[in-house]
Amino acid sequence: MLDETRLTRSSALKLSAMTAIGTAMSAAGGIVTATVATAQKKYGEAPSLAAQVASGALPSVDKRLPENPYTVPHKWLAVGKYGGTLQMGCDNNEWGTAGFMHELQYGHSPLRYLRDGLEIGPGLAEKWEQNADASEWILYFRKGLKWSDGHAWTVGDILFWWEDQVKVEELKEYPPDEARSGKGTLMTMTKIDDYTIKMSFDAPAPLTADRLAMWVNRGIGPRWMDPKHYLEQYHIKYNSALDKDKWIDTFTQMRDFARNPGCPTMTGWVLEAFEKAQFTKWVRNPYYWCVDKEGNQLPYIDRIEHMNYQDTEVFKLRITGGQLDYVHGGWSGLALADVQTLRAAEAKSGMELRFWDGGSGTSSMYFFNWDLADPKMRGLIRQPKFRKALSQAFNRSAVRKAVYFDTGELTSGTMSPKALEYNVPGGKSVYEEWRDSSIKYDPAAAKALLAEIGLKDSNGDGFLEMPDGTPIEVTLDYSANENPTGEHVRKSEFLAKDWNAVGIKTTLNPIPQTAIEDMWRTGKRMTNVAWEVGDGPNHLVYPQWVVPMEDSRWAPLHGNWYLVRGTTREGAEADKDPYERTPPRAAPEAGSPIARLWEIYDQTKIEPDVSKRNKLVWDMIKIHVEDGPFFSGVAANTPRIVLVKKGLNNVPKRDDLALGGFVNPWIHPSPAVYDPETYFFENPSAH
Repeated sequence: MLDETRLTRSSALKLSAMTAIGTAMSAAGGIVTATVATAQKKYGEAPSLAAQVASGALPSVDKRLPENPYTVPHKWLAVGKYGGTLQMGCDNNEWGTAGFMHELQYGHSPLRYLRDGLEIGPGLAEKWEQNADASEWILYFRKGLKWSDGHAWTVGDILFWWEDQVKVEELKEYPPDEARSGKGTLMTMTKIDDYTIKMSFDAPAPLTADRLAMWVNRGIGPRWMDPKHYLEQYHIKYNSALDKDKWIDTFTQMRDFARNPGCPTMTGWVLEAFEKAQFTKWVRNPYYWCVDKEGNQLPYIDRIEHMNYQDTEVFKLRITGGQLDYVHGGWSGLALADVQTLRAAEAKSGMELRFWDGGSGTSSMYFFNWDLADPKMRGLIRQPKFRKALSQAFNRSAVRKAVYFDTGELTSGTMSPKALEYNVPGGKSVYEEWRDSSIKYDPAAAKALLAEIGLKDSNGDGFLEMPDGTPIEVTLDYSANENPTGEHVRKSEFLAKDWNAVGIKTTLNPIPQTAIEDMWRTGKRMTNVAWEVGDGPNHLVYPQWVVPMEDSRWAPLHGNWYLVRGTTREGAEADKDPYERTPPRAAPEAGSPIARLWEIYDQTKIEPDVSKRNKLVWDMIKIHVEDGPFFSGVAANTPRIVLVKKGLNNVPKRDDLALGGFVNPWIHPSPAVYDPETYFFENPSAH
């Protein structure tokens, strides 16, 4: 028997056959409503869309919406007004030009996080079921969903991703972790009908619903779907005339809805124009499947223009001069050091300064590449005493004061302090042990640990060498595009000074943006110093900082080995050097920290009891305490700046949010979780 799980609201009235439709204008909100006489259901739409309906360019709103649209549930929302252009921006962030618009829109997600991750609610799927041992899940999607071009959405678009992308090796579309059982094997996905799909596992998969809610999907997270009707023309399976050597590059470009204006989407706004590293422009999706509490189709705002400012000072001038309407959190490039300037300019800018909790477990962090290609330096990095020594040599208090203005709490580096596993009986002490495990600033103790592993100044230059006399030089590697006055570079300047002081020669090393990611994945880059850990709402929905599972965090080659587990690629290229494999990958040694982390993590994936899963998580944290630190932070839960133009409504304040906000982690996608499609201008005509 299948049991329905965690529905947060009952199904809305489903529409019967459409027999009589009328329209009426609401002067107060500029809303056009369509009334379906048989069901007595009213839907509102933007006047611009109503005009297209009247001209015959669009179907009526009731035919554009699914039978049971998603009603945005947040308690702080007011019914809005249609119209206006939202001006947004970011600071010298080429990827963020398109990437932020991924994080802004939750449209492709089967399920959704609510209340800062405390609950899971419906999304594209209006309900879901699981069997007794959670080895089988059924998702029921909303009937009548449509892509932004008006073409019907069906589960065939999910199967197109699964069968024709994930299972095509050349596309390198690796299966997400929610697609694996606790045994590491891939699920079987079965179409029941056009709006129902079944996921079957060979072992319990109790976290499936949680994982279906995380990310924004088809953007920063797993794709989970693509418009087959549009993309099959670029896929060699469906178009044999394509060039066998070039089709993959073309297909990959054409499926990116945040860079290709022609690609259909399920998000509230559709890309109109894209200029790499400069701007994106978006227009309302007439087929968006979400409504407000009175049945008005979202979004309220007509257009979004998102600019990337190459010069940090120009960006700040645009803000203080009142030329932007909304600036959000970590994507903005703003730091707490900018608060005084922003407050002084408030009268001119018209921007209200707000703070949401970041939720980070580290703030700006650093971590070494466990899989560095240089064998001698790799061996040193893998020694816990080396990493503990450098953590103890780091004066976090000085960075917290200079960069974070004494906000947050000092930390060795953990997952988010908001995580579930720390907020249950017994969890607080586990968190505190990890937080404090390598936190003490003690240069003398650091020097003693370095001496214990045989490091000494052999040539009298004031810096330590390896036992065989090999020089040691640590490079703090970061993108050359990084803001030179931002938190990551400023933190790294303190870090270099502190490590040089204990005899570890350390230099800051900017790397061209075009090369930096590939250098990490192939073991050619030593450190990452321009990131943070913010993941949650619990450790298991996205455990990549705790457990190496992909190639961007502290053990990239081991992460790639994990990615191909259970696939035909797992045993391939066994005769090749790990750094020469495609992708570069290496298996963990028996009994190593990574092998033990994988073993425990695999147990969590089949454990249906929440309390037992929490204890398994604590066992993984113990490995981080005893064998780590594998990553190191400064201060946890520092605030994030949110700037809101006065008259821009439905943007929540900190007190509106269940946990005060949870901005930093991409898997709890902010601000998508707060539905910016509900933002509206009090006076749209002025925007």
